[in-house]
This record gives sequence, C-alpha cells and structure tokens, in this order.
Amino acid sequence: MRADRQSDLRGGLRRGIVAWLFGAAWMYMVSGAIFTRYAKLLNVSHFGFGLLATIPFIGALIQLPASLVLERYGRRREIFFWSALLHRMLWLVIAGLPWLFPPSWQWAALLVVLFISSLLANIAGTAWMAWMGALVPGQIRGRYFSRRTQLGQGVGLVLSFLCGLMLDWPEPGQQLFLRNIISTIFALASVAGMIEILLFTKMPDGGPVVSHPSVTLRSLIAEPLADRNFRRFLGYAFTITFATGFMGQFVWLYLFDVVGMSNNRANLLLVSIPLLVGMVSYPFWGRVVDRFGSKLALIAAGILVVNGGAAWAFVTQDHWIPAYLCSLLATAAWAGMDIGGFNWLLRMSDGGERRRSNSAVVAINSVVLAVGGTLSGVFGGSVAQWLGDEWRMTVLGVPLTYHGVLFMTSALLRVAAVGWLCTLQEPEGKMATRQALRYMVGSVYSNLLQATFFPARVLIRLASLSWKIPRSK
Repeated sequence: MRADRQSDLRGGLRRGIVAWLFGAAWMYMVSGAIFTRYAKLLNVSHFGFGLLATIPFIGALIQLPASLVLERYGRRREIFFWSALLHRMLWLVIAGLPWLFPPSWQWAALLVVLFISSLLANIAGTAWMAWMGALVPGQIRGRYFSRRTQLGQGVGLVLSFLCGLMLDWPEPGQQLFLRNIISTIFALASVAGMIEILLFTKMPDGGPVVSHPSVTLRSLIAEPLADRNFRRFLGYAFTITFATGFMGQFVWLYLFDVVGMSNNRANLLLVSIPLLVGMVSYPFWGRVVDRFGSKLALIAAGILVVNGGAAWAFVTQDHWIPAYLCSLLATAAWAGMDIGGFNWLLRMSDGGERRRSNSAVVAINSVVLAVGGTLSGVFGGSVAQWLGDEWRMTVLGVPLTYHGVLFMTSALLRVAAVGWLCTLQEPEGKMATRQALRYMVGSVYSNLLQATFFPARVLIRLASLSWKIPRSK
C-alpha cells in the first residue's frame, strides 16, 4: 500500500511538471511585450498602465475569503479546477475585445475582464498552494519547484522568441494587422492554459483534507498573525512588492518609448536572456534552500537584487551593455527570492508548524502583497502622470526620465526589504552561515568552470565520435 502511494505521488509530481509546460506557454504568451503592445493599441493611458500593474494585486484580496471557504469545507481540488479553468477561458474574451466592444470602450473592458480573471486566478492560487503544501514532500520542495520553473522557462524561451518575431512581422503602419496577430496569440495561449488545468484532474490529493466548519474569519487570521516571525515576513513581502510592483510595465515602456528598441530586441533583453539566466540559477538556488534554509537564500539573493532597479535608468540606445549586465545579476538572484519565499510560505502552511493546516498563511501574505502591489502601481502611475514624458534630469551624464525616478526608488526600497529579512528566524535548524557561504561560492566557481570549458568538452566529444581516416602507409 505504501509503495502504491509513493508511486502515485511520483506520477502526480511528474504530471504537475508536464502540466506546467502548458501553463508556462500560457504565461509567456500573454505577458511582456505582447501585452504591453496590446494595451497601447487599445489606447491605455499612462495612469491606466499603473492600474494594469495593480490589478493582480487587487485581485489577491479575494484570497482571504477563499481561504475561509477552504478551511470550512475543504474541496481544494474542485475550487482550484473550476476557478482556474474559468480564469484561462477569459483570455479568449480578452483576445476578442476588438470585436466585442467599440474602440472607446475597449481599454475599460480590458481592465474589467482582466480584473475578473485576476480574481479567479487568486482563488485558484489559494487552493493550489494548500494542495501543493500537502502533496510535495518538504525535503524536496526547493529542488522540485526549481526544476519545474526551469523547464517552464525553457518553454518561455522558445515562445518569447517566436512571439517577438511575430510582433515585428507587420510594417510600422499596419496596426490592425498587429492587433489581429496579438489576439490570435492570446487565443492560443488560452487553449494552452486550459490544457494545463485539465491535466491536474488526475493528480493525487496529497492526504486527507480536514474541514473546520466552525472556523471564523477572525480566528483564521488571528492564529498566523500571532507569530512574530510571520509578521516580519509580511513586512518584507510588503516592502519588496512595493519596490517591484510598478517595474514590469514601466521597464517595457522605457525600452519602447525612450530607448527606442524593437519588439524582438526588447523581448530578447527582458524575456529570452533572463529565461536563460533563470534556467541556470533556479537549480542552484533550489539546492541552497533545501540545504541551508530559506532565510540565508533570501538574504543573499536580496542583496544581489538591489542593483536591478537602478541599473535600468542607465540603459540607453548606444550604451546599454554594462547596465544590462547589472540587471542580469539581479535576475539570477531573483530566483533565490522566488524559491526562498515560496518554500517559506509552504512550510508555514503545511501544518508542520501549526495545529492545523492553515491556508490563511498564504491568503494573509497575498493580501499584504495586494496592498503593496496596489500602492506600488498607483505610485508608479501617479509619478508617470505627474512628471510626464517631457521631464528630464541628468545624472552621471545620463538623461533621467520619469522612468529613471521610479527605477531609483525601487532600488532604495529593495535595501529596506533586506533589512526585514535580517530579522527573520529560520524555523528549522540549518547549517552555519559560514558553511553556507562556502558551499555557495564553491558552487558558483564550479558552474563557472563548467561554462568556461563546455565548448572544449563539446569539441573533444565530437572528435571522439568522428570517423577516423586511416593513415596511408
């Protein structure tokens, strides 16, 4: 019986990775340059872009009521399935907005449909986190989710390149053709997203779901918030979200409107190359989290991501390589922030440190992220609207636009986020910091050596497989 359960678990974990390949296809086909171009074609204003940045965070407010339903009635699989499926289906509506609404209503319809989709996504996310917290064994979570992310990034690498080529296919004046291409991409993405959700129907439960019909919203919130360590983590989560919430939309706008990059080149710098970096860095950070715990990974990565905000202000059309390399360092470190924070939340919500499995841990964290992200988007949109496109200031010989003001602000707030991380306490005993640093430095050195000598190893391997011409006597 135990062998059967382990076999079901292994099969379920493999199915989860396969499902995410389709989910990653959906994610990379509806984000980045594609979505930014689509929003501009629908005449979204500067402040509207700020609102677009807030929608995922406002939608996260629904996670607290969703967690109450989960605690009272269980049924995490059913809640995940239907909410996630409807969430992905709504992207068919987003793809059809130009045909469903007159031009003057299209941008407003985009905001409304995207908001409803975000609500459904957050309901599904609450159930999924509770499900995965029970399903994935704690000792392999870091490696499992880093590998899952790595494979999804491989899908994203291919699709982002193809989508960039498709965006550059129309001539500059063929806006209608460009809009139709993006709508087609969104429709295909919706289908891929629905396939992902359907693949989850065969995954195991991960253990019995215990319901608590008498639980109230107040008691649900009070138990996690009584933990001082959790409150400190919330302080970090709020600060880093406020620091980065507005970055996504305005980095794209900066590259398009100020630097003057093409769709394909912007996609290369913001999607394809970061995906390659992530494919290398995610397994490394997954091993660090599993071996040394989340706190050390978060602090080390947090220090390295500080420069990732300010670096973009120094990217210009003629001199962009040094600043871009600084941003790539932050990209490599962001994998540690992602895996470390995710593992911390899963450990706190799987029942190992609480009297019962508590999806409210994830929901409260999401509400804090929602507040931070909403304020971040409003802040970014307000600064952009206040300063405007014509505002300029010179810093170190580089003309600074309102985008640069936002990027510098992001860097300062990231420093504050590291301060919160230093106050955390690792719930589980891990190796000493000196041992962890020795391991990290050794791993980085080993990876650099492998990358350096990889071309030579390939040539040697090819030579060994080649057919030898006999020497003439």
